[in-house]
Amino acid sequence: MTAAAPSGLVTFLFTDVAGSTRRWEADADEMRIALAAHDEVLRGAIEAHGGWLFKHTGDGVCAAFGSPRSAVDAAVAAQRALELPVRMGLATGEAELRGGDYFGAVLNRAARVMAAGHGGQILLADSTAGLLSGVDLVDLGSRRLRDVPTPVGVFQVRAPGLATDFPPLRTLDTSPGNLRRATSSLIGRESELDEVQAAIKAHRLVTLTGVGGVGQIRLALEVAARLVDEFPDGVWFFELAAVRRSGDNRRIARRSLPAAGHRLRAHRRCRTFDHLSLFTRRRPVSGCAETASRRDRYRRRARTSVTCSCHLRR
Repeated sequence: MTAAAPSGLVTFLFTDVAGSTRRWEADADEMRIALAAHDEVLRGAIEAHGGWLFKHTGDGVCAAFGSPRSAVDAAVAAQRALELPVRMGLATGEAELRGGDYFGAVLNRAARVMAAGHGGQILLADSTAGLLSGVDLVDLGSRRLRDVPTPVGVFQVRAPGLATDFPPLRTLDTSPGNLRRATSSLIGRESELDEVQAAIKAHRLVTLTGVGGVGQIRLALEVAARLVDEFPDGVWFFELAAVRRSGDNRRIARRSLPAAGHRLRAHRRCRTFDHLSLFTRRRPVSGCAETASRRDRYRRRARTSVTCSCHLRR
């Protein structure tokens, strides 16, 4: 029986299938079947523990509970039954219920806590952990989460039948890479962001070109920040503003890429290259393409994102 939508102090459960993009690309039919079973397991666990499933997010769900303990119990029950690797995050707070959906800062926290985890892992924000008793929790410390202004205490749920050992959390203070944080919001470019994000997921090499000042670098950095959770090896930014000649471009790229490469595992990563405008106007694509070719010989499984002023994805 479906529960009524809880109000007041609500605990939110967010879930997501880890590595779903790779699974869809490898075998879409198999993933479609697996995702249908995943949806059934989650809905059953949520409703059995008095929760209200209010949204599907493609490869995950969002659910609300009036009791934090019921939310944790639902997450544990679902993890035990799921076959796909699913990361889960929970946070508790007040939210506005409007039009069958919730709005409020607590939802962002639940989403960011979830994104910090790995398949099979259940993470709680301190807002939920502080309301529980009789639950085995591992204190993972205070962590910086993307788009959350203050550090959040994060805890991992331990229970029989669940995995206990996971890689480090994917948070701003532990994620590999050197992507700088934006100091302002990017407004009014959602369609471009969606288009570039889709292109990076679909192609090995994506190039953004434009005259100086139109914002292609800012756009690329925003896309990279939005995709950072999908790249276990992090997002890397190489500042090539000192380049004056095309020979300098190749020399600096050859020196910079291997220096970062030893810190990265040889599978998925996203890198951003910032070229001097004069160089990219004179040779807008060929210099970047050559850099990508050289890098692919160094890491054969590389995916790249390149901008001109330039971007390269893994």
